[in-house]
Amino acid sequence: MNATSNLGTSDDSEIGNVKAIDILLCFVACLLTVFVCTGNILTIFAIIYTPSLRTLANIYVVSLAAADFVVGLTFILLALFLVPTTRVTIFFRFINVCVLMYGSTIGMTAVSAIHMMMISVDRYLYISRPYFYQRAISSKVVIGCVCSAWTFGIFYSILPHFIHKPYPSTPICDVTQLMPIQYLFYATASLYWTLVVVIVVMYSLILHTALKHRKAIHSAGSNGSQNGGEKLRFWERRVFRKSTVKSIKFFLTVFGVFFICLTPILICMGVDYFINIPPDIYRMCNLLALTNSGMNFIIYGVLNREFRYAFFKMLRLKPSAQGSQNPVFSNAQSIDYTATHF
Repeated sequence: MNATSNLGTSDDSEIGNVKAIDILLCFVACLLTVFVCTGNILTIFAIIYTPSLRTLANIYVVSLAAADFVVGLTFILLALFLVPTTRVTIFFRFINVCVLMYGSTIGMTAVSAIHMMMISVDRYLYISRPYFYQRAISSKVVIGCVCSAWTFGIFYSILPHFIHKPYPSTPICDVTQLMPIQYLFYATASLYWTLVVVIVVMYSLILHTALKHRKAIHSAGSNGSQNGGEKLRFWERRVFRKSTVKSIKFFLTVFGVFFICLTPILICMGVDYFINIPPDIYRMCNLLALTNSGMNFIIYGVLNREFRYAFFKMLRLKPSAQGSQNPVFSNAQSIDYTATHF
């Protein structure tokens, strides 16, 4: 692998060789820093200060937003790295700064992926095993799962500081040259694809349950001799099915965006160990992966009425007539916003 792999070269002559794409990518990184950090802070405060959003499921959302906020902070390092002058004078001179940028990004992205998996399992239990969910899932259980994810993520972020390779005679802040393939590709890829498979299986089971509910509703609706109690149960099942479909659409959108943004950079890291990836392609894939950390804020605002109303309120904007509705929910309904607030 030559010295032009991945994100840059170590030639001091590049200090005076600033290309237009360097300026553009640095500007984009700065904008993304503001966008990602602001969006995730708004998400956290929206849940904290909106009673109807303070649910068990949203504990995962708060923790996910916190991980994405940390990823947003790494955009500061990325913006500095994209400027040839600071790349040579800081990242090529101090290897720990380079490792900090890569390690924190990889570790916090792993935290985000684990949260996606935990959310899918939580939704499966809530929708497919509701009685078990009410008995077994509590705030302590959810917080324990979140703490486990963060413990692993922090460990995965710190690990590169102990296993990274030293700079060669010509220093270069290149992730595939600094990190062992066992950590960067084999372990990371195995973790990523394992989580993806679990998520896909969970949502497949949820869809199967939703189809069963739909058949039961149609069967009950075709029975014209329903009494009052049966009609009530019929409408309860119908409302539950609608909320289930909305919940599936919501979290599938979150996962779909995550998958689209993260998969290209993972492929690039693996391929780059064997075939050099052009630096500009690697940079753009890296920015795409990190951009995912700000996408959830947009998804919440577009697809969820309660989040949208909370965002409008915090930003002092006038919410729409539909978004301003803030219905009162019973204790049973408030267990999970995705099943009731959509």
